[in-house]
Amino acid sequence: MNTDQPRRRSRRPEPRLWRVPVVAVNRVTPKMARVTAKHESLTLLEDVRTDQNVMLYLYPEGTELPHTLADARSRWAQVRPLTRTYTLARHDGDEVDIDFVLHGDSGPASAWAERVAPGDELIFVGPSPAYQPDPAADWYLLAGDETALPAITAIIKALDKPFRAYVEVADAAEEQPVDGVTWLHRDGVPPGESTVLLEAIRAAELPAGVPEVWMAGERAAMLAVRAHLLEDRGYPRPRVRPTTYWRRGESGN
Repeated sequence: MNTDQPRRRSRRPEPRLWRVPVVAVNRVTPKMARVTAKHESLTLLEDVRTDQNVMLYLYPEGTELPHTLADARSRWAQVRPLTRTYTLARHDGDEVDIDFVLHGDSGPASAWAERVAPGDELIFVGPSPAYQPDPAADWYLLAGDETALPAITAIIKALDKPFRAYVEVADAAEEQPVDGVTWLHRDGVPPGESTVLLEAIRAAELPAGVPEVWMAGERAAMLAVRAHLLEDRGYPRPRVRPTTYWRRGESGN
């Protein structure tokens, strides 16, 4: 196989703004909320694959909400929404699910997910291009914290070769029924301060051959895992490309 190929992505869809009503809010785990929106316009949304994400537009209460992307952009001088990127956990016809890690009011999207109710509106722009697993890879390594779980779950469904998946969560109550995942628990250590992900991958007996690595989560943790894979495992640099979903000490999602 050619080990120098960069991570591939699908073509970029034409961006548009979606303004759709929330129809359900459910707790997947004690700290994960799933917001479901439903509208006939969502049948026009490109089928969601792997880590495809959207940009949430979060407006202050009482703001006149836009109907199109051009409408939203024309108002930026008067009101510019807070924006946060989220993976689409599911797209089925006229419905979408987005999963939110709940951590109090430390992030605007988390705070929105804490208070949203059926009848409220979800506004997002997208979707982004999707990661396409390289069929020439010998196997796949997936890693991240709970913020990466929706993407990892979707990527697993797209794979037709062996994989290893490691997901760091707060504790056993945050595990979800996803086949093939090795769950790692922080057990009281604050997010962004635990080393359980790095330690687990460092100690793992990984398959032979060159993998394609997809990983996402807190920046410092991702860089630490990347350094181990490059320096200790000797994986080709183009095959190990971490994505920063959030940074410890900064207001996140």
